[in-house]
Amino acid sequence: MNFSKIKEAEAAHYMPVFSRDSLAIERGEGNCLYDINGNKYVDFVAGIATNILGYNHPEYTEAVVAQVKKLMHVSNHYYTEVQSRYITRLCEASGFPRVFLCNSGAEANECAIKLARRYFKNHGGDKVILSAAGAFHGRTLATLTVTGNAAQHDRYSPLPQGFDSFIYNDFDDFKRKLTDDVGAVILETIQGECGVRPFSNDFLVNAYALCKSKGVLFIVDEVQTGMGRTGTLFSFEHFGIQPDIITMAKGIAGGIPMGACLATEEVGTAFSLGDHGSTFGGNALACAAADKVLEILQNGLLARSQEVGEYLGNRLAHFSKYNFISDIRGMGLMRGIQLSDKIPAAAFEGKLREKGYLVNVAGNNTLRIIPPLTITEQEIDGLVDALDEICASTNA
Repeated sequence: MNFSKIKEAEAAHYMPVFSRDSLAIERGEGNCLYDINGNKYVDFVAGIATNILGYNHPEYTEAVVAQVKKLMHVSNHYYTEVQSRYITRLCEASGFPRVFLCNSGAEANECAIKLARRYFKNHGGDKVILSAAGAFHGRTLATLTVTGNAAQHDRYSPLPQGFDSFIYNDFDDFKRKLTDDVGAVILETIQGECGVRPFSNDFLVNAYALCKSKGVLFIVDEVQTGMGRTGTLFSFEHFGIQPDIITMAKGIAGGIPMGACLATEEVGTAFSLGDHGSTFGGNALACAAADKVLEILQNGLLARSQEVGEYLGNRLAHFSKYNFISDIRGMGLMRGIQLSDKIPAAAFEGKLREKGYLVNVAGNNTLRIIPPLTITEQEIDGLVDALDEICASTNA
């Protein structure tokens, strides 16, 4: 099927929810993608922080193929060795003793919301969940409600009740909103979809301490920041805090759909039999993939990602000399370059694609750089050189 036929099929049959780039991908190898015409692109998108091992990673591919040949899926009515092995590894690596496996970040956050509400019910009644303006936690009705997008809220109202929000990174507003009616706070340490906006260390440490002093559950959404993206297994580790619940997805299984909600023993046992469930969550194929991803991270990739993340940050600092670049922010292998309003980030994205590099545009006119954790210094140098050429030829 040629590109025209692919686009015709999309226009005729797919619900009109995606704005796709003019690119049809056929295969991947290493940290590169190839389109249907054979053009090569170094990938700094990684399926939006998902393909953390790149493409056709030999150990990962072997493990997935072997599991496909053995068993892909059975109901959660039954035990499987592969799931038991994986949850043991995950709980030991994370420090959280309880886990629920699902299929996506939205489902992981939905689970966290339900778990928090069930915990409230077990401890005296209904409570409000507080989230940050500008957050992105998913597209189910509940996770959409805790996502700071007023336009989306208007399109899907009436929304579920029991949620409130505070101004991003504003501790004074956070304190005002953290009333006795609030039972839990959910936030991302770095707001990815809003333009790679990190919370300050002071905000996170103080917000966490205040929640602990008031008995408020602290939930960290690690869907995009987890699995080594920021140089540690989870981003919250940078701040010396210990959440009650964290959520995971994206890179957890290297590209196979999977998510997880992890919790402390006290909170994670708030559910009773039948309170939650999933048909596909934690099936044999996803667990085999996730187990291999975590094994590879533990066997050196996590340390390597920290080194390469620092290298990327140092190389990107070079672009602060351009007056049309208003900010460079992020952590590890999750970086954002915000352009001034005069220069559309989408134009830079297109020019980089022409030079053989894929990046992504996030909120606030920001180029988001979230490559596989296997990205090399040489590939980073190539991106920096290509972007420098574009910046040098830009009039602003």
